[in-house]
Amino acid sequence: MLPEPGSFAPWIALAVFAFTTTITPGPNNLMLTVTGAQFGLRAAVPAIAGILMGMSLLIGLASAGAASLLLAFPGLEWALRGVGLTYLLWLSWKLCAPGAGLNGREMRRPLTTGEAVLFQFANPKAWMMAVTAAAAFLPGLLPLAANIGDQIWVTLAMALCFVLVGGPCITSWAVLGAALQRYLQQGSRLRQFNIIMGGLLAVTALGMMWV
Repeated sequence: MLPEPGSFAPWIALAVFAFTTTITPGPNNLMLTVTGAQFGLRAAVPAIAGILMGMSLLIGLASAGAASLLLAFPGLEWALRGVGLTYLLWLSWKLCAPGAGLNGREMRRPLTTGEAVLFQFANPKAWMMAVTAAAAFLPGLLPLAANIGDQIWVTLAMALCFVLVGGPCITSWAVLGAALQRYLQQGSRLRQFNIIMGGLLAVTALGMMWV
């Protein structure tokens, strides 16, 4: 017997949320664009994998109670945002700093998978996505008589939704950067590109403080 059409509505809403939050500009996408532009698409694959793994981990933590904790203690949420903002502004400065880097390249190497996972913990947008997913969608996805086993499976399914929907979205930003690679190799264009991306990263990080 097929499920009723209405039972798919929460999953469709979650997929739309995952798409809109992962396709729009943010620290992850800006860093993937820079990585693709400086090192090519293949070099960005470990970072893409790390971002998806890190997001899945944050969704698991938020579903396990971190979302309720952050909502109950606003000061803790702002402290977390402050740490993330400080780190992202430091990254922005490293991209924009005059004379930084070898041959105009501040990123000496692309992010590893592990570094990209850790990057999610300093990414205010990633936390916002995970907390919103857990607080807004988890209750509607669980049955009324939910037990711990139900919650684990639903949380895994939520993480999988973000991987399947968000994976192509964030990869498209790395593809964009890789497409610009040859153009940016001429003259000081890479340096100018890094300054623009660093500025956008700073603006995005500051904007995340007020979401």
